Amino acid sequence: MMNPIPLLSRWRAVVSFLAGFAVCLSSASALAADEVRLLKAVSMQSSYHGQTWQDVTYLVVVKNLAYDKQVAIHHKQPDGTWADLALSYSGPAGAGEELWKVTRQYQSWGTDPQPTRDLEFVAKYTVNGQTYWDNNQGANYTLGRFDGPLLTRENVLVANSYWQANGDVDINIDVKNLAYSKAVKVVYSTDGWVTTNEVAASFVPGYTVGYGYISSPNVQGVERWFARIPAVTNGALLYYVRYEVNGQTYWDSNFGYNYPPIYPPL
Repeated sequence: MMNPIPLLSRWRAVVSFLAGFAVCLSSASALAADEVRLLKAVSMQSSYHGQTWQDVTYLVVVKNLAYDKQVAIHHKQPDGTWADLALSYSGPAGAGEELWKVTRQYQSWGTDPQPTRDLEFVAKYTVNGQTYWDNNQGANYTLGRFDGPLLTRENVLVANSYWQANGDVDINIDVKNLAYSKAVKVVYSTDGWVTTNEVAASFVPGYTVGYGYISSPNVQGVERWFARIPAVTNGALLYYVRYEVNGQTYWDSNFGYNYPPIYPPL
Protein backbone atom coordinates (compact mmCIF):
# COMPACT_ATOMS: atom_id res chain seq x y z
CA MET A 1 0.00 0.00 0.00
CA MET A 2 1.27 3.48 -0.88
CA ASN A 3 2.39 5.77 1.91
CA PRO A 4 -0.31 8.01 3.43
CA ILE A 5 -0.48 11.50 1.89
CA PRO A 6 -1.01 14.62 4.01
CA LEU A 7 -4.18 16.67 3.52
CA LEU A 8 -3.35 19.80 1.50
CA SER A 9 -6.81 20.80 0.34
CA ARG A 10 -10.38 19.52 0.30
CA TRP A 11 -10.13 18.55 -3.37
CA ARG A 12 -6.85 16.78 -2.90
CA ALA A 13 -8.19 14.95 0.16
CA VAL A 14 -11.10 13.56 -1.86
CA VAL A 15 -8.82 12.45 -4.68
CA SER A 16 -6.36 10.93 -2.22
CA PHE A 17 -9.11 9.04 -0.40
CA LEU A 18 -10.55 7.58 -3.61
CA ALA A 19 -7.13 6.58 -4.88
CA GLY A 20 -6.21 5.04 -1.54
CA PHE A 21 -9.49 3.16 -1.43
CA ALA A 22 -8.79 1.65 -4.84
CA VAL A 23 -5.34 0.56 -3.72
CA CYS A 24 -6.83 -0.95 -0.57
CA LEU A 25 -9.19 -3.10 -2.60
CA SER A 26 -6.35 -4.47 -4.70
CA SER A 27 -3.81 -5.10 -1.95
CA ALA A 28 -5.66 -6.88 0.87
CA SER A 29 -5.77 -3.62 2.82
CA ALA A 30 -8.73 -1.61 4.03
CA LEU A 31 -9.66 1.53 5.86
CA ALA A 32 -10.72 0.33 9.29
CA ALA A 33 -14.28 0.44 10.55
CA ASP A 34 -13.49 -0.54 14.13
CA GLU A 35 -10.71 -3.09 13.60
CA VAL A 36 -8.08 -0.52 14.63
CA ARG A 37 -8.34 2.95 16.13
CA LEU A 38 -5.85 5.40 17.54
CA LEU A 39 -6.75 6.02 21.17
CA LYS A 40 -4.21 8.65 22.12
CA ALA A 41 -0.82 10.07 21.16
CA VAL A 42 1.48 12.25 23.26
CA SER A 43 4.54 14.28 22.25
CA MET A 44 6.74 16.22 24.68
CA GLN A 45 10.02 17.99 23.88
CA SER A 46 12.44 18.79 26.70
CA SER A 47 15.76 20.61 26.94
CA TYR A 48 18.35 20.56 29.73
CA HIS A 49 22.03 21.55 29.86
CA GLY A 50 22.22 21.90 26.09
CA GLN A 51 20.59 18.53 25.37
CA THR A 52 17.22 18.21 23.68
CA TRP A 53 14.96 15.20 23.47
CA GLN A 54 11.41 14.30 22.48
CA ASP A 55 9.30 11.63 24.19
CA VAL A 56 6.48 10.16 22.13
CA THR A 57 3.78 7.68 23.17
CA TYR A 58 1.15 6.02 20.98
CA LEU A 59 -1.82 3.96 22.19
CA VAL A 60 -3.92 1.94 19.74
CA VAL A 61 -6.95 -0.29 20.25
CA VAL A 62 -7.49 -3.27 17.94
CA LYS A 63 -10.08 -5.99 17.58
CA ASN A 64 -8.64 -9.33 18.64
CA LEU A 65 -9.24 -11.09 15.31
CA ALA A 66 -6.44 -13.66 15.78
CA TYR A 67 -3.55 -14.39 18.12
CA ASP A 68 -0.91 -13.65 15.49
CA LYS A 69 -1.04 -9.95 14.62
CA GLN A 70 1.15 -6.91 14.05
CA VAL A 71 0.22 -3.43 15.22
CA ALA A 72 2.28 -0.43 14.16
CA ILE A 73 2.37 3.32 13.78
CA HIS A 74 3.21 4.16 10.17
CA HIS A 75 4.93 7.52 10.51
CA LYS A 76 6.69 10.11 8.40
CA GLN A 77 10.40 10.56 9.09
CA PRO A 78 12.36 13.85 8.84
CA ASP A 79 13.69 12.91 5.40
CA GLY A 80 10.16 12.46 4.04
CA THR A 81 10.16 8.66 3.94
CA TRP A 82 7.66 6.54 5.89
CA ALA A 83 8.45 3.73 8.33
CA ASP A 84 6.68 1.38 10.74
CA LEU A 85 7.08 1.70 14.50
CA ALA A 86 5.96 -1.56 16.11
CA LEU A 87 3.66 -1.52 19.14
CA SER A 88 3.53 -4.09 21.94
CA TYR A 89 0.53 -5.64 23.65
CA SER A 90 -0.41 -3.66 26.77
CA GLY A 91 -3.59 -5.35 28.01
CA PRO A 92 -7.27 -6.01 27.35
CA ALA A 93 -9.45 -3.12 26.15
CA GLY A 94 -12.92 -4.45 26.78
CA ALA A 95 -14.80 -7.31 25.14
CA GLY A 96 -12.85 -8.66 22.18
CA GLU A 97 -10.39 -5.77 22.01
CA GLU A 98 -6.76 -5.15 23.00
CA LEU A 99 -4.66 -2.11 23.89
CA TRP A 100 -1.26 -1.80 22.20
CA LYS A 101 1.38 0.77 23.10
CA VAL A 102 4.81 2.08 22.18
CA THR A 103 7.03 4.84 23.56
CA ARG A 104 9.93 6.35 21.65
CA GLN A 105 12.56 8.93 22.50
CA TYR A 106 14.38 11.04 19.93
CA GLN A 107 17.51 12.49 21.53
CA SER A 108 20.23 14.85 20.39
CA TRP A 109 23.13 12.91 21.94
CA GLY A 110 24.59 9.41 21.98
CA THR A 111 25.86 7.19 19.21
CA ASP A 112 22.76 7.67 17.05
CA PRO A 113 21.31 11.15 17.65
CA GLN A 114 17.84 11.69 16.23
CA PRO A 115 16.27 15.03 15.31
CA THR A 116 13.08 15.98 17.08
CA ARG A 117 10.14 16.33 14.75
CA ASP A 118 6.51 17.24 14.32
CA LEU A 119 4.56 14.02 13.84
CA GLU A 120 2.46 12.79 10.94
CA PHE A 121 1.22 9.22 11.22
CA VAL A 122 -1.51 6.60 10.86
CA ALA A 123 -2.33 3.42 12.78
CA LYS A 124 -1.73 0.09 11.02
CA TYR A 125 -3.03 -3.37 11.94
CA THR A 126 -2.13 -6.57 10.06
CA VAL A 127 -3.97 -9.80 10.90
CA ASN A 128 -5.19 -12.85 8.97
CA GLY A 129 -3.45 -11.62 5.81
CA GLN A 130 -5.34 -8.31 5.90
CA THR A 131 -4.06 -4.83 6.77
CA TYR A 132 -6.38 -2.25 8.30
CA TRP A 133 -5.61 1.46 8.57
CA ASP A 134 -6.86 4.26 10.78
CA ASN A 135 -5.71 7.29 8.78
CA ASN A 136 -8.02 9.93 10.28
CA GLN A 137 -10.42 9.69 7.34
CA GLY A 138 -7.67 10.32 4.82
CA ALA A 139 -6.15 13.35 6.56
CA ASN A 140 -3.49 11.44 8.56
CA TYR A 141 -2.93 12.32 12.22
CA THR A 142 -0.64 15.23 13.04
CA LEU A 143 0.90 16.22 16.38
CA GLY A 144 3.44 18.96 17.03
CA ARG A 145 6.57 18.10 18.98
CA PHE A 146 5.56 20.49 21.82
CA ASP A 147 1.81 19.73 21.80
CA GLY A 148 1.43 17.14 24.55
CA PRO A 149 -1.64 14.86 24.25
CA LEU A 150 -3.89 14.23 21.27
CA LEU A 151 -7.28 12.60 21.94
CA THR A 152 -9.03 11.16 18.92
CA ARG A 153 -12.36 9.41 19.52
CA GLU A 154 -12.43 9.68 23.31
CA ASN A 155 -13.41 12.87 25.14
CA VAL A 156 -11.81 12.02 28.49
CA LEU A 157 -8.86 9.81 29.43
CA VAL A 158 -6.81 9.42 32.60
CA ALA A 159 -3.22 10.49 31.96
CA ASN A 160 -1.70 9.03 35.15
CA SER A 161 -2.22 8.57 38.88
CA TYR A 162 0.10 8.02 41.82
CA TRP A 163 0.21 7.70 45.61
CA GLN A 164 1.50 10.49 47.81
CA ALA A 165 3.43 9.62 50.98
CA ASN A 166 0.51 10.70 53.17
CA GLY A 167 -1.91 8.31 51.43
CA ASP A 168 -3.46 10.79 49.00
CA VAL A 169 -3.90 9.63 45.41
CA ASP A 170 -3.29 12.28 42.73
CA ILE A 171 -4.91 11.85 39.32
CA ASN A 172 -4.19 13.77 36.11
CA ILE A 173 -6.95 13.72 33.51
CA ASP A 174 -7.05 14.84 29.87
CA VAL A 175 -10.36 16.07 28.43
CA LYS A 176 -11.38 17.55 25.11
CA ASN A 177 -12.36 21.18 25.49
CA LEU A 178 -15.92 20.77 24.16
CA ALA A 179 -17.26 23.88 25.96
CA TYR A 180 -16.15 26.40 28.55
CA SER A 181 -18.61 25.17 31.19
CA LYS A 182 -17.84 21.62 32.25
CA ALA A 183 -17.46 19.37 35.30
CA VAL A 184 -14.87 16.63 35.74
CA LYS A 185 -15.20 14.29 38.71
CA VAL A 186 -13.50 11.14 40.00
CA VAL A 187 -15.77 8.47 41.46
CA TYR A 188 -14.02 5.95 43.71
CA SER A 189 -14.58 3.03 46.08
CA THR A 190 -12.48 1.11 48.58
CA ASP A 191 -14.97 -1.70 49.24
CA GLY A 192 -15.71 -3.19 45.84
CA TRP A 193 -18.34 -0.56 44.93
CA VAL A 194 -20.56 -1.31 47.93
CA THR A 195 -20.15 2.39 48.71
CA THR A 196 -18.79 5.21 46.55
CA ASN A 197 -17.38 8.68 46.98
CA GLU A 198 -16.46 11.38 44.49
CA VAL A 199 -14.07 14.30 44.27
CA ALA A 200 -14.17 17.21 41.84
CA ALA A 201 -11.23 17.79 39.52
CA SER A 202 -9.82 21.27 38.88
CA PHE A 203 -8.63 22.81 35.63
CA VAL A 204 -4.83 23.05 35.21
CA PRO A 205 -3.76 26.04 33.04
CA GLY A 206 -0.40 24.48 32.13
CA TYR A 207 1.97 21.84 33.44
CA THR A 208 5.48 20.45 33.18
CA VAL A 209 6.52 16.93 32.31
CA GLY A 210 10.20 16.38 32.99
CA TYR A 211 11.85 19.45 31.49
CA GLY A 212 9.05 20.23 29.04
CA TYR A 213 6.05 22.53 29.42
CA ILE A 214 2.58 21.83 27.96
CA SER A 215 -0.11 24.49 27.71
CA SER A 216 -3.71 23.69 28.71
CA PRO A 217 -5.72 23.68 26.57
CA ASN A 218 -3.10 22.75 24.01
CA VAL A 219 -3.30 23.30 20.24
CA GLN A 220 -5.09 19.96 19.95
CA GLY A 221 -7.94 21.28 22.15
CA VAL A 222 -7.03 19.06 25.11
CA GLU A 223 -7.18 20.35 28.69
CA ARG A 224 -5.47 18.93 31.75
CA TRP A 225 -7.52 18.50 34.94
CA PHE A 226 -6.32 17.38 38.36
CA ALA A 227 -8.09 15.52 41.19
CA ARG A 228 -6.92 14.28 44.59
CA ILE A 229 -8.47 11.40 46.52
CA PRO A 230 -7.65 12.12 50.17
CA ALA A 231 -5.88 9.84 52.65
CA VAL A 232 -6.51 6.42 51.13
CA THR A 233 -5.23 3.59 53.33
CA ASN A 234 -7.09 0.72 51.68
CA GLY A 235 -5.17 -0.84 48.81
CA ALA A 236 -8.45 -1.97 47.24
CA LEU A 237 -9.07 1.53 45.81
CA LEU A 238 -10.63 1.68 42.34
CA TYR A 239 -11.88 4.72 40.46
CA TYR A 240 -13.29 6.06 37.19
CA VAL A 241 -13.79 9.53 35.71
CA ARG A 242 -17.03 11.31 34.78
CA TYR A 243 -16.99 14.30 32.40
CA GLU A 244 -20.13 16.43 32.03
CA VAL A 245 -20.36 19.03 29.27
CA ASN A 246 -23.04 20.39 26.91
CA GLY A 247 -25.70 18.30 28.66
CA GLN A 248 -23.77 15.09 27.89
CA THR A 249 -21.85 12.75 30.18
CA TYR A 250 -18.67 10.95 29.09
CA TRP A 251 -16.82 8.29 31.07
CA ASP A 252 -13.36 6.83 31.34
CA SER A 253 -13.57 3.58 33.26
CA ASN A 254 -10.44 1.97 31.79
CA PHE A 255 -12.48 -0.08 29.29
CA GLY A 256 -14.86 -1.12 32.06
CA TYR A 257 -12.17 -2.46 34.40
CA ASN A 258 -11.86 0.77 36.45
CA TYR A 259 -8.50 2.25 37.36
CA PRO A 260 -6.13 1.09 40.10
CA PRO A 261 -4.50 3.87 42.16
CA ILE A 262 -1.21 3.62 40.30
CA TYR A 263 -1.56 4.14 36.58
CA PRO A 264 1.43 4.75 34.29
CA PRO A 265 1.71 7.87 32.12
CA LEU A 266 0.14 7.78 28.69
